[in-house]
Amino acid sequence: MMKRLLMSKCAAAVLCASGFFMLTGCASAPPATPPQYDPAGYSSLRVDARKLEIIENWQMPLAPPYIEHTLMPNLSDMVVDWAEYVLVPIGGSGEVVLDIRQASVKVTDLPQSTALLDVFSDQQDTKVRVDIKAKLMWIQPVGGKQGIVDVDATTTRTVSESSTPNARDVAIRGAMIEVIGLLDAEARRKVRTIDGIIRP
Repeated sequence: MMKRLLMSKCAAAVLCASGFFMLTGCASAPPATPPQYDPAGYSSLRVDARKLEIIENWQMPLAPPYIEHTLMPNLSDMVVDWAEYVLVPIGGSGEVVLDIRQASVKVTDLPQSTALLDVFSDQQDTKVRVDIKAKLMWIQPVGGKQGIVDVDATTTRTVSESSTPNARDVAIRGAMIEVIGLLDAEARRKVRTIDGIIRP
């Protein structure tokens, strides 16, 4: 009996020590840094137009679950920066217009499972959803050319309940940068369907 008691105490001590080292190891890990957004990393599209006009029609709700008004830069600013680097007018007439209809970042709570096994697991606690909706319009009076396309992009990420506020911020910024990349790919695909808009 005494031998069993001694063995169980040793096992408990080993478990406690392991837990301590795991916790201290996690605590000493360097905090993640939010990724940096650089629109200059995207290659330009030479558009047959004299000027680029950007219209920001998205009105931020300024209330949960929308959080874009709390971010710097916000998503709308990021879209504007992307457009100014990518949609480069080189023509002598005409215009290309990017009408931003939505540039939202939402953070919502996820339902938590009450199953016994799930209660002790690190469940996904919140969901980040980033949406961009825009219209790209091109008017070229010389030759009477024009075109209009919808350019939309969406991405989502989840954040676990054990995540730190910094990890949450990293996830949000990462989702915003990812959606700009999706917007870029979608815009290039859609623009090429407009005959004559791209100049060599």
